[in-house]
Amino acid sequence: MLFSKKELNFDVPKVMGVINLTPDSFSDGGRFNFPNSKKIDKVKVLKEIEKMQSHGASFIDIGAESTRPNSIRISAEEELDRLMPILEEIKNIEAVVSIDSSKSEVISEAIKNGVDLINDINSLKDEKSLELVKNYKLPICIMHKEKNLTKNSICSEIENYFDKKISELSKKGILKEKIILDPGFGFGKTTFENIEIISKFDYKKFENLCLVGISRKGFLKKLTRETNLDQTSITTGIISLLNGAKILRVHNVPMTVAMVEEVFG
Repeated sequence: MLFSKKELNFDVPKVMGVINLTPDSFSDGGRFNFPNSKKIDKVKVLKEIEKMQSHGASFIDIGAESTRPNSIRISAEEELDRLMPILEEIKNIEAVVSIDSSKSEVISEAIKNGVDLINDINSLKDEKSLELVKNYKLPICIMHKEKNLTKNSICSEIENYFDKKISELSKKGILKEKIILDPGFGFGKTTFENIEIISKFDYKKFENLCLVGISRKGFLKKLTRETNLDQTSITTGIISLLNGAKILRVHNVPMTVAMVEEVFG
């Protein structure tokens, strides 16, 4: 699959490293801020991106606004203030650069700075964002985040949502083969539903690439006595890859890449 001018094949699943430029993300909020400051330590961020690449990350996903439940919404201007100094420095890196944003103003500026993938948890509900992705023919990752109000199983609910969104976006001019699917672990789902997705969701039903973002999700605390969730994140992520997902979005790149290589060769 082509991401701007970067081509990846998915004979073996790929790892996406997470960079959160936020003070309030659920797992690592404030990690890249200067002490007692909201200002981003750009050098620290760039070193982490370099480390992720050196350990085998094929994607770097950068977010500048927290999407955790009850997080504070920020303006496009503030999001860009956090994001753009980093994007300007990584235009030419080997890894595919993804931005985690739903704002058209942010997406527009990111595209101008050479971003390769848009990761939009709102699935292009913003028509301006949709037009940008369509016009630039960029890959787009959409996500299921609706509460299951039907009597269907959560897996059936997600499948129906994906079918509907792929059809809807294709009719609006988004290239079908550029749509990546994310089941949305932790978004509007109970612990039982999240576990059901891990164990039963069949990603192979879809021609589209599927991405799993399960790393350090809160519900994983109910599956382990460990306070560090990385091993549980990787184990459940590997199950998802065995079920057909092709991209694993994670915080701990070295551990994940090592396990993916061990399982998939």
